[in-house]
Amino acid sequence: MKQLSLLFLFMAFVSCGQKELPFGQYQEAISLNGTWQFLASNNIGKDQLLTADYSSWDTLKVPGNWDTRSRYADFVGRGFYRKEFQIPDDWRGKHVRVHFGAVYQTSKVWLNGQFLGEHVGGYTPFGFNVTDVIKREGSNSLVVMADNSYNRGAWWPWGGISREVTLEAHEPIRLVSQHISAIPDFERDEVQFAIRYRLKNNSSKTVKADIRATIDQQQDTVYATKDVAPGEEVFSEIKFNRSLADYKLWCVDAPNLYSLTSQVTVDGKTVDLDTDKFGIRKFEVRGEQFFLNNKPVRLNGVNRVHDHPSYGNTEPDPLVRKDMMDIKYNLGGDFARLMHAPYSENLLDLCDSIGFLLVGEIPVWGDDDPQAFPDNPLTKQWLKEMVERDYNHPSVVAWSVGNELRDPKGEWSEKAMTTAQYKYVNSMLDYVEKLDATRLKTYVTITSYRQGEVGTEPYEKVDFISMNSYGEAMKLAQKTHEKFPGKPIFISEIGKSQIGPAPAAELSEELVTELKGLKNLPYVTGFSIWSYNDYRSKYKGTPATGFREWGVVNERRERKKAYYQLKEVFSFWEK
Repeated sequence: MKQLSLLFLFMAFVSCGQKELPFGQYQEAISLNGTWQFLASNNIGKDQLLTADYSSWDTLKVPGNWDTRSRYADFVGRGFYRKEFQIPDDWRGKHVRVHFGAVYQTSKVWLNGQFLGEHVGGYTPFGFNVTDVIKREGSNSLVVMADNSYNRGAWWPWGGISREVTLEAHEPIRLVSQHISAIPDFERDEVQFAIRYRLKNNSSKTVKADIRATIDQQQDTVYATKDVAPGEEVFSEIKFNRSLADYKLWCVDAPNLYSLTSQVTVDGKTVDLDTDKFGIRKFEVRGEQFFLNNKPVRLNGVNRVHDHPSYGNTEPDPLVRKDMMDIKYNLGGDFARLMHAPYSENLLDLCDSIGFLLVGEIPVWGDDDPQAFPDNPLTKQWLKEMVERDYNHPSVVAWSVGNELRDPKGEWSEKAMTTAQYKYVNSMLDYVEKLDATRLKTYVTITSYRQGEVGTEPYEKVDFISMNSYGEAMKLAQKTHEKFPGKPIFISEIGKSQIGPAPAAELSEELVTELKGLKNLPYVTGFSIWSYNDYRSKYKGTPATGFREWGVVNERRERKKAYYQLKEVFSFWEK
């Protein structure tokens, strides 16, 4: 009798362990980072891939780039990753997604032999619903192909899974995203808040989702309700105004941050909870000047290439922190379009916390870019993924749709500029404004100062002109201003040939004079020198070392004489 009672107790314990746990009582995400099996091959087929002897493969760390390893340093093509994992026991009945922070450039993903899908774009996140594919018990096999054959620009096309990989569990009703804008109205002395939610219903019945949004632990709470049909993805928006006196603004010297926590309930039960930081600030253009929080500003910076010999473009926290703190607090930079591609999330978080202003850009670059055609669905996808991911970051004050689009021969051609630059840029500026009308928009030109009809550049649609210059910057800025008056000009890149190796390389006297002289042009809002760091490249003109020596520090962050010259120039602008 005692044995039978023990058996019933054991069965009851097992049965209880199999019940679906409510939200908040299970681990919502597990990391798939760490050691993965790896094979570099341009010859393996799908059938071979899915039946391979994975134990014979090499191993690599994720996040990581294969080309940081000497044996794969120059490999271009397809790299295959494989990870075996189990899901937690308490995920019974949960919907499951696999999320990739970024894979360069073209990726394909299989789970347990089933093809999940393909993603093109090396710097933005993507994911798949694997609820019907994943094994609840036993091992799962995740295989990822990364192809780095595509290359634009002078930076190295680091191959591999370069950002986090996460497995996520959620309820049938999921909060896909929450976007908050918090813009001060100085005439009315209030903050205009707008929170836009995206909800997904993966259940088989219509549900009423209640949303409770709280700013900083009960300081301010608002509510919304939305009916969501089965399989439907819907948007819900809450707008409200508050007294400006109750909040602190975000700016370069005082980057005050708040937390937005949103709780989604169905029938009184919590089904999702999400928290994002945000800042309250207004970055705008008035005439030919930038204004931040109702005050005119002129801001300088330095471009930074996501590149390091040991880390590739994976952007580990210590490197990002060391670089950006150096740029902000030692050099004195405040504003830049750092790179021609979406930034890593940890860099965005850091810039939010230190007050560094950013322009986000997608990698459409230079002579005869194959993506530079109007209404390109791929570049729209890149813009959408970048904007949706980065929307809540107060450090991001503008979007750029491309860099240095021009005649493939490098010559002025009205026909080429009209077809490639104008039509592409024109359509993408329209699209990015639909995605986010709260930020400024621009593109980077290297032809604004050339002869030709004004109509060859869609400058009317940009909020400010971003112009690159590698010689005669003052003269070219003046020409641009004469041709396109009434708008601020930001020198988004400036330089004068490669600086040279550390530690003795320096900025030319001519460049230093130009950098200081730009201060005398009131319509020039600032400049950003190319670049902070030397970086790996296979672009023409790269030294035998394999690193382009444009930086004020080298690839290992050893300072050059140019570093101290730039610091002095920044100080000159502040006087």
